[in-house]
Amino acid sequence: MTKRGTKDGRGHRKAVAVVTAAGMLALGAVGYDAVVELQDAWAGRPYPVADPAAVAKHLDARTQTVYGALALPPGAALDREPWAGDGITARVYDVCRPRGISHLLENMSDRGADEPRTATLDAGFILTGITPPQAQEALRRARQTLTGQGWTETAADDTRVTLKPPSTGPGSLAETVTVGFSPERGTLAVAAGTECARYPDDTPVDWDGKPTDLPSPTAPAQLRSH
Repeated sequence: MTKRGTKDGRGHRKAVAVVTAAGMLALGAVGYDAVVELQDAWAGRPYPVADPAAVAKHLDARTQTVYGALALPPGAALDREPWAGDGITARVYDVCRPRGISHLLENMSDRGADEPRTATLDAGFILTGITPPQAQEALRRARQTLTGQGWTETAADDTRVTLKPPSTGPGSLAETVTVGFSPERGTLAVAAGTECARYPDDTPVDWDGKPTDLPSPTAPAQLRSH
């Protein structure tokens, strides 16, 4: 019985060879500038490089800024539940796949590998003790205050707003900040996150490949001190 090709077997190598041949034919039919662009498309644009600890500290500061813009009334408190998503995290699985046409077949497979030494970074906290009217007013204030400071609103409705800061931090990574209210739980979540980034070779990591030198969160400092 003839064996079927697998992701790492002859079938996969043959498919890659066909795609490679097609790419080489395309390169011969265009000019130099187009060749360079096609080569970049084939190999994939490298992920930006940034120090995870510096990025995490920067994101934490972003959430501080948003907390101030919400101008919440007395009574709001940090949600202390373990599932609350409070803190600073680095995600290394199923978020940063290899780029470029050469990795197309690999990325289409469920067994596709993540790009080594890459992660997305997030910082956030969840607040309780907020009524729906208070949440709506807080979202309105945050939108008005932050857009007045140059932030760009990318999505918004009655319970959620997503904004893009006017400047970038370490590594010039693209960032977004989302504030969302859950009427069912009575919680208001603030989360800041970045696009995928590669961390420097000297970054300490655990057995899972996650950076181990991320700082502890401080946002919102006004509540954590109590």
